[in-house]
Amino acid sequence: MSLPAAVDAAGTTSAAGTTVYPDAAAHTDLATQATVDGGARALVTLKSAAAPTTQRFDLGLPDDATLVADGVGGYDIVASANGAGVTTLGHVDAPWAKDANGNSVPTNYSLDGNTLVQTIETSPDTAYPVVADPHYTWGIITGTVYFNKKETKLLALGGTVVSWIPHPAAVVGGRSLAVIAGVAVAADKCVKIKVNPGLSVLSPAAAVAGSGYYSGKSGDGYCK
Repeated sequence: MSLPAAVDAAGTTSAAGTTVYPDAAAHTDLATQATVDGGARALVTLKSAAAPTTQRFDLGLPDDATLVADGVGGYDIVASANGAGVTTLGHVDAPWAKDANGNSVPTNYSLDGNTLVQTIETSPDTAYPVVADPHYTWGIITGTVYFNKKETKLLALGGTVVSWIPHPAAVVGGRSLAVIAGVAVAADKCVKIKVNPGLSVLSPAAAVAGSGYYSGKSGDGYCK
């Protein structure tokens, strides 16, 4: 993840591993941290009302990877799996921001290509400094496999798309995968399945942690 401004690449690193970049932009400090989940966070501090309220983060994604809205303000980092759905490589949490009084400040992400753009909606009542916290994980153990409409229909008809996912007749969360896929087809949506491929050596059913639906309207472009 690149920094949202041209800053001194060295920064100042504390004993705890936090690297601070003072004045990373006008009236703005930045700190970066590695996290225990294998990811990273960037703590952006707006020091006054003169600080820019838009920050840009280039995630440096591989050529075959893209960002998919997760429906709750964050993004999954996904890559095509050679015609067998789309596999999650990582995740960007929904953003948050708080002012000096501990009050939440509205903030959201948008995309400019594969650049994550965070907007922080300050107001005349905002107390400074304001701290915002973009956080992403990369190479998470449990991910999500997204299926396009053709693959979803195949699941609904009882076909197998990925070898380590249980047979469509298998029950996941009280319903079979075929029924889940059939509901998606009827709603003109696609299936997504939360998985842990490493558990498939024990049982295909153990590899599936949950399921859900998504559509092309979320901006991912794969449900087509």
